[in-house]
Amino acid sequence: MLFENFYHSVLGWIEFKLRSRHWILILTLFSVSLSIFLAFPPYTVLWNHLNHTGNLDAWTFIQHQSENLLHPTDIGYGVYVRRDAMIYRWTLPLLSYVTRHNVVLILLFQGLIGVAFINQITKYVFSVSNDKVITCLFILSLSNIFIGVWPYADIHGYGDTFAYFFLLNALFTRKHAAIFFLMLAAFFTDERAVIAGGYVLLWYILNKAYETNDFKFWTLIKNAFIGRGWVVWVSWIIYFTIRIYIGKTYFPDHRYTYNWAPILLQDGNRYGLGSSLWSVFEGFWILLSAAFLALILSRKYALLIVLSFGFIVLISTGIYVHDIDRALSYGFPFLLMAVFILFKNASLRSIRVIFFFVCFVCVVHPLVFTMGYNRVIWLEPLPMRVIMGIDRLFHWNLFN
Repeated sequence: MLFENFYHSVLGWIEFKLRSRHWILILTLFSVSLSIFLAFPPYTVLWNHLNHTGNLDAWTFIQHQSENLLHPTDIGYGVYVRRDAMIYRWTLPLLSYVTRHNVVLILLFQGLIGVAFINQITKYVFSVSNDKVITCLFILSLSNIFIGVWPYADIHGYGDTFAYFFLLNALFTRKHAAIFFLMLAAFFTDERAVIAGGYVLLWYILNKAYETNDFKFWTLIKNAFIGRGWVVWVSWIIYFTIRIYIGKTYFPDHRYTYNWAPILLQDGNRYGLGSSLWSVFEGFWILLSAAFLALILSRKYALLIVLSFGFIVLISTGIYVHDIDRALSYGFPFLLMAVFILFKNASLRSIRVIFFFVCFVCVVHPLVFTMGYNRVIWLEPLPMRVIMGIDRLFHWNLFN
């Protein structure tokens, strides 16, 4: 009874606070502000880089790319560790060129893209649910997991936020030309987006299946090649054509330093694999499990198999890199698919309960993620960061 009263009072408070006609914008800004407050970005690291007391080497190489995109080897390519993976990533070099290598301006733009990302998903969830409470619970949850915080915490020069944004718009638009250019933009931001193109394809398959009410296995496969699906295939073909041409023409001696083995299964890395898988989605595992159960109960086994295959691809490719949270966050379309599936198969009342628990876990859970070489990073809340700053100022050494 106590929990029930608390549950209904929280939902009633949310409904009261969202009465404004501009509630979507208010919810977006509040969610972003809360996520930054609870997981404050490491701006001191950026400050050290800008003052030349530290070095974020990715930004140095990005500047070199912006000055000579197809010949970065001529300007110190070999100096920067593991930057060999960046020679086909062109979004940040383009922004560096446009802003005259102004890192702060690029990060401000990245932050705005992060806000737009949350805003667009807010509008989508409300269009599906027609329920402000559910929309609020979902957006608060999304804003407080890795993908929601990364637009502000990524001061390192990775640029995943731009790829997430391009992929999101590819999900929502129905214009084939827009899909094509958005997919290419995502691909040339980070190679993880190339794999994520398959999740965009699954989104189209899912929507087409419910639109036609045809869930037969071979129909689902056919839907991958018709409608918007064929644009994804063309995007892949064009991307690899450009990449192979650029590689043979300008980087004939290029070799990756990866050993092409599942890094997260090697040595001590495997001990943190379970926590990494959990931390990337946190409470959203409840949502994904609920959608999985909904497909079983509704006997849509073929659709379940197709979507499960895509999710297995997400997990199996994610373990090949140290920064697994970045890689698995490219699977955010599965979260939107789970929302879509639940609203096709469950009652509004039950969905509210599910989203309530998802939100509770995501907001309360500390923002931790794996960032290379078995290092687990905790983004502390702002009050904790202030206390740490005071400790450093007065040399109390409480946090050493």
